[in-house]
Amino acid sequence: MDPSEKKAVKVAVIGSGLAGLTSAYLLSQNEKFEPHIFEKGEKLGMDAASISVGSKEKFRVDMSYYSHLLRLYQHLNISFIPAKFSFGWYRIRAPFNNNNDNTAIDGNSHEQLYIPTDQAASETVNESQLTYSGSRTIGMLESPESRANNFNEYLYEIYLSCWKLYIVSVSYLWLMGLALWLHHRGHLKNRDHVIYRMTLGDWFRCHRFHPYFVHDIFIPLFAAVCTNSWKSMLDYPAVDVLEYMAVGLFQESFVVSGGVRHIVDRLASPLQHIHLQTCIVSIKPSSIPGYKLELQDASGQLHYFHHVIFATQGNQALNILQQCRTHLNKNNNDKDNDNVYDTLSKDIESASDVLRQFRYDKAIVVNHTDTRLLPSNPKSWRSLNLASLDSSVQLSAKNDVTIPFPHDTTMTTHILTMTHNTNQVLKEHLDGDDIYMQTTNPCISPLPEKILSKAWFERATVTLTSKKAIFDGLFTPLDSQNVTSSLQLGRCQGNSGIWFVGSYCWPGIPLLEGCVASSEKVVSEGIALAEGITMEVPW
Repeated sequence: MDPSEKKAVKVAVIGSGLAGLTSAYLLSQNEKFEPHIFEKGEKLGMDAASISVGSKEKFRVDMSYYSHLLRLYQHLNISFIPAKFSFGWYRIRAPFNNNNDNTAIDGNSHEQLYIPTDQAASETVNESQLTYSGSRTIGMLESPESRANNFNEYLYEIYLSCWKLYIVSVSYLWLMGLALWLHHRGHLKNRDHVIYRMTLGDWFRCHRFHPYFVHDIFIPLFAAVCTNSWKSMLDYPAVDVLEYMAVGLFQESFVVSGGVRHIVDRLASPLQHIHLQTCIVSIKPSSIPGYKLELQDASGQLHYFHHVIFATQGNQALNILQQCRTHLNKNNNDKDNDNVYDTLSKDIESASDVLRQFRYDKAIVVNHTDTRLLPSNPKSWRSLNLASLDSSVQLSAKNDVTIPFPHDTTMTTHILTMTHNTNQVLKEHLDGDDIYMQTTNPCISPLPEKILSKAWFERATVTLTSKKAIFDGLFTPLDSQNVTSSLQLGRCQGNSGIWFVGSYCWPGIPLLEGCVASSEKVVSEGIALAEGITMEVPW
């Protein structure tokens, strides 16, 4: 076919996570568009870190929240079921001194343990602190089983447990009361309100929350949810976390019964142009009439398009754009197209200025069967097990499956099948069967022979600066007093045919909801409108 012959509006989608797949799927629903997905990996990205559990692909677990995502799942006829997630907080400590005094109960009498990271799991004591069972926001707190050796220790243990339960319960009720009040008054959506300029750490200090609740319970939990460091969570915009708490009250959490692979298959089924192991390295104005952009991949092959959607992390999009701008400046020898090259270069630099405002935390996810990473007492196991490394443990060596010093994040171990059947997991453990787990940001490493897979990645973290960048350049609110209900495409969207989607560029905590919502906005109100095509989101 003559490449100058235009039969459809060609759109390149760089990245195949949920944002990329949703964008391509939406475009494929109209015959006037021809979407192409470019993925540098061997398979579509949304499934890259998944594992199969059992002899059949019985469970491939993914939590889902909020309206855009659930409507998409319903449209795709994806079956999902409510899941009762439970949490457990525990500390990875050195063994106790055998002095039989009360300090052994509260953890202040531990030997100092200096040990290589890959040997630590065999020597440490993973001591449960608190457990929670129920829905996402309403449930029951419990203290761990007693380990007292005498009556005095038993009394002290009761006192300590009651103190912890009191602090956590009162602090949580105070937090929810404030969050619901702020949500009801509309302050969490009002850019002019003082809370919009507060970090989560500022807000906790302003309202005098107890340090135990903040630093031992809440921040480790949300660091696990957001896959960020504890410092990053304290620097989070307060409104994003409080809105998440207020909107999520009484809502269920869900798991997809068919798993991630099922979602990928449904979204990819209408797509006719999927380019795997194809890395885009250059973008410049098209040399072929009728097209706007010319993309070059790492093999040197050229691809011609009218629009490009970046469905990658912001820093990955920034790297590609910076390479493109350098290439444009070095290779613009076509004097007849100076204006086109200059315009594209300026648009790329404008978008790059916005993307530079985002910050990232490096993280690793390890799929494995090593139960030594769980609390030492199996009765304290929960579906999500949240660990922090105690100062009594000093790790002396690095490896490629653990987060390096200073370990300022939560080691989160998800027992995959416990989301569905807790008693069955404990029975399998007693019977000697493998328990399948996914640990994010381990500070102690599983045995090499029990590791099924591992993957390093970078996770966007939200700051007051990045939130301002979203509103200024990517998705801009028309009404400063009701930002989430008045979003329109920002000034960096669509310039020279370049668009941005993904969880990082949508307001709020970067979860799957933002992937779907940003894709809907860009495709239906951006690309379709630019081409004069009427398009409605089909869900």
